[in-house]
Amino acid sequence: MDGKTTTGVGNVIYCEDFTHAIVSFNTSGSANCSVKFAGSIASAAPNFSAAQSPSNSFDYVQLKDLEDASSVDGDTGLTLAGTDDQRLFEVNVNALTYFTANITAISAGAVTIKVKLYTNK
Repeated sequence: MDGKTTTGVGNVIYCEDFTHAIVSFNTSGSANCSVKFAGSIASAAPNFSAAQSPSNSFDYVQLKDLEDASSVDGDTGLTLAGTDDQRLFEVNVNALTYFTANITAISAGAVTIKVKLYTNK
């Protein structure tokens, strides 16, 4: 997701071969937005834009802030109110098959999210 200014799901990332993800979350333009991160263990990517159900199985996942180790509840996500933020998070994607970000609300600014997948060796 690069400078996204509308609601919606970003790229759906296949992450089954990895255990962790580092998420770079950056906003600009006095962002007023809410963003949640979601994962799934389904064999085919669910529709992260549609409602959760047994046939569209996914859930929102917790983030760990790399700056102070605080947690961001998956169901709450990140909310900015007319401010910009530049943050790094770790996400445990161990056993997930798919991972994505979803801008659930935005009325100002732009959101850029980059993800790096890795496994400890």
